[in-house]
Amino acid sequence: ENESPDEWYYQSFPCIRIVKPGEFSIGPHGDASYGHHPCSINIYVPLTKIEGSASLFLESRQGSEDWHPIVGGYGMAKKFAGAICKHWTPENHGDFTRVSLDFRIIPGNMFHLLKCGGLQPGGVRDVYRQKEGYYTRCFKLESKETIWEREGPLKAPDARFGFPWTKVKLTM
Repeated sequence: ENESPDEWYYQSFPCIRIVKPGEFSIGPHGDASYGHHPCSINIYVPLTKIEGSASLFLESRQGSEDWHPIVGGYGMAKKFAGAICKHWTPENHGDFTRVSLDFRIIPGNMFHLLKCGGLQPGGVRDVYRQKEGYYTRCFKLESKETIWEREGPLKAPDARFGFPWTKVKLTM
């Protein structure tokens, strides 16, 4: 039986991506290359239609580079192993702005078992955990019903979450 863990860590605030026609977002990458936990799971949530060059492209397994677009729109969510599987968005040649949210989750047992964070010292550094607040722990309460609880207060967002939390100087 494939039961869900009783503990999860989730990105406290989602990233928002806004890619206008003619803009380029990011080239092929796995999030671990940017310092994310290698066992993190990406959740991608489009807020507009996504198709053609306004899509997120993924490889089906690590290193395959068999790119395929996510096509859909508002109301869908796509989970994928974005820490180890490369993904990217091309220049948006469409006539509409692509808007999406994405965030990462890590099963509690994976968060703690690896040296790259959690309770184990040494190993690969998860740069998103050097300062508290990027991930929030939630856990299942002992109950007849399924009730989840967040641990502690919600931390203040910072630049690690990207727009709109990044500090940008406005020039007039």
